[in-house]
Amino acid sequence: MNDISEKRIREVAIGFPDAEHFSTATTVTGLMGILMSDRWPKHANDTTWQHALATCTRSLQLETDTSKARAAFVEAARHAGLKVLPDDEWKPHRRPASKHGRPPVYRQQPTTAEEASEAAGQRSRHTR
Repeated sequence: MNDISEKRIREVAIGFPDAEHFSTATTVTGLMGILMSDRWPKHANDTTWQHALATCTRSLQLETDTSKARAAFVEAARHAGLKVLPDDEWKPHRRPASKHGRPPVYRQQPTTAEEASEAAGQRSRHTR
């Protein structure tokens, strides 16, 4: 039996400006909970937010794929100015070869929001 509240997605975490922690979702209902929370920046006639909520609803009604719900959610979060992990944090970074002839370094993308958050903390300590 498929429980609609358990429609799994690739984990996504949202960083709200007023909080030091991320809100994480692993299901479509989790996405909807974040979209409808009091912490989500509200703007009149925000069509990206409305589209994300409608796409999540259609996904729960089995009318669209969960990946489309996640993509609409990420688009709405970016439109609202929120940080999206791992999507925004882990773009491939390429460091040019050093003067000493070492090859360029490629960072591997983490698989969970927890790993992304941990890696971001490590980078901030190294850049101080």
